[in-house]
Amino acid sequence: MKIIQTDMPNRDRFKLKSPDVIFDNTLTIDLGNKICILEKIKSTHTDDATIIYIPDEKVIFLGDCAYGTTTNSLFHFKQSLLLPMIKDIQKYDAEMFLLGHESICDLNEMNIYWEELTAASHVVKSTSLETAIASFKLENKRDPNDNELFFIQAFVNDQIVQSQ
Repeated sequence: MKIIQTDMPNRDRFKLKSPDVIFDNTLTIDLGNKICILEKIKSTHTDDATIIYIPDEKVIFLGDCAYGTTTNSLFHFKQSLLLPMIKDIQKYDAEMFLLGHESICDLNEMNIYWEELTAASHVVKSTSLETAIASFKLENKRDPNDNELFFIQAFVNDQIVQSQ
């Protein structure tokens, strides 16, 4: 917000231009010698996520789509959209992943992220954090790591949001 206020101190006359290109699900753009595939996907972050895949580089730009969101002051991951989102992303032959708030991740790092998210999601069936943690310990024969604990809490929060 501060950056926008600094860059555009007088927004009274600011108007967004209408888009030149609109697409429904997928759009392939040829930038001359570089093909980019844009696809709208399901997302745990927003209802209108678009990813960009560059096939010859095996790079995928995810933006914020793989993050959670906040509803009624509760940070949560939309549990019902997690597996469809991962499936949408993993269908691409990507080796490098660019997320909105991370350094570039390789395939191994993304697989660990997906594994931690899915392991956390799998054990959350109610609004009870204690039950979810106990279920995680029982299923995985270990305590959740810090990431998994964060994700478990976020999925518990999603259960709370869904129950309201």
